[in-house]
Amino acid sequence: MTRYPLSRPTIEVDIVEDHAVLREGLAEWLQTNSSGIRVVGRFASWAEAAANIGALSDVVILDVLLGDQVPLRAKIQAIISAGPQVVVCSSILEPAVMRQAMSAGALAYIPKTAPADVVEMAVRNAAKGLPCITDEVAAAIADGQAGPQLSAREHQVVSVYLGGVAATMADTARMLGISVDGVKKHLASVRRKFQEDQEPLTRLALRERLVAGGWLLNDPDQ
Repeated sequence: MTRYPLSRPTIEVDIVEDHAVLREGLAEWLQTNSSGIRVVGRFASWAEAAANIGALSDVVILDVLLGDQVPLRAKIQAIISAGPQVVVCSSILEPAVMRQAMSAGALAYIPKTAPADVVEMAVRNAAKGLPCITDEVAAAIADGQAGPQLSAREHQVVSVYLGGVAATMADTARMLGISVDGVKKHLASVRRKFQEDQEPLTRLALRERLVAGGWLLNDPDQ
């Protein structure tokens, strides 16, 4: 159950960002310029944040690209299930990724090019359980159809099989604790959803369509 809106005066914030300069710079700016906001957690990876999921603060500022293959939707939902609200702050400006973050429950998606006071405003809104919709997010939400939708298990399977974690269906099955037939079934379902013509989708073509739809991310650091 979420803890919002807050009734106490101080908003406690965690930052999940793998670039130290950005993480420490934002933390320092908030500490210095934002009355009533205190940065209490600084995590350099999703693994670090996940290991402390039960102790996260009121609002989590979450980067999209953290050098792992855990789906963005899964991260946001895990944080929200633990209690905090989520503000995404990323250099990724693809409308599909913005829609995915907001539909997963994030209350804001702030470009890293935005002024720091926009992040502050998003944090204050999130602490009240309120969204902060920038022009970019509003345009993304209004931008036509969101495209095919995946179930949580389908998203998990394609993230492992096509996201660079597992090389084969057998590896994917072992990592997820399901059968190879189960992996095949979920991949077949995803292929049907993204099929646009009679030409069978190759692994690469399916990955490209999932990236275009915001379900998989291209990490320039990998």
